[in-house]
Amino acid sequence: MEELLKASFPDADIAIEDLAGDNDHWKVSITSPSFSDISRIEQHRMVQDAVMGHDIHALSIKTSTPK
Repeated sequence: MEELLKASFPDADIAIEDLAGDNDHWKVSITSPSFSDISRIEQHRMVQDAVMGHDIHALSIKTSTPK
């Protein structure tokens, strides 16, 4: 998961938590300048696109831009 997100958001601060210990339920927090001037929905779509095609059952996403 971390490698996928770092490849898509190399300039980001990324925190990842395996919520169930099964590599299937994740919580991610990403702070990236890539999210500037785009809607929260589009930010979340970008994260979902980065991990699409991998066996993930649940994904909680929090995105933000650097202050």
